[in-house]
Amino acid sequence: MGKTSSAVKNRWNAAHYVQIKIAVKPEIAVAFKEACKKGNVSVTGVLSDYMTAYIGKPVDSDRPDRCKKDLLATRPGRRKLLNSLICQLEGIKDAEEAYKDRIPENLHGSVNYDAAVQSIDEMEEALESLGRAY
Repeated sequence: MGKTSSAVKNRWNAAHYVQIKIAVKPEIAVAFKEACKKGNVSVTGVLSDYMTAYIGKPVDSDRPDRCKKDLLATRPGRRKLLNSLICQLEGIKDAEEAYKDRIPENLHGSVNYDAAVQSIDEMEEALESLGRAY
């Protein structure tokens, strides 16, 4: 692609997207990028999906079903969606583990602690099953 093509893409991106700069610890950035690469998903895609879910707006609500249907039409597309789901579930499991780890020792065995342990176990089983899907 020539310079004209890149210039056109840059103008379109500038008109339709906003860049957000974040600062995170280097080890978090490296681990996140590696997880995205392993999951065959883009860093931007994962962060955009997370932000969309966080604000309560359905993912791709501005483009109803177009992206998901296109991805579902091919085996690599389905694998990409599944890998994205796996990355999201790993993030949820990690957050639950962090929650469990913050529970004081004298409350180990409490209802909340036991629920966190069971939740983590269930998510690990789900991740193993999803990992075997493709």
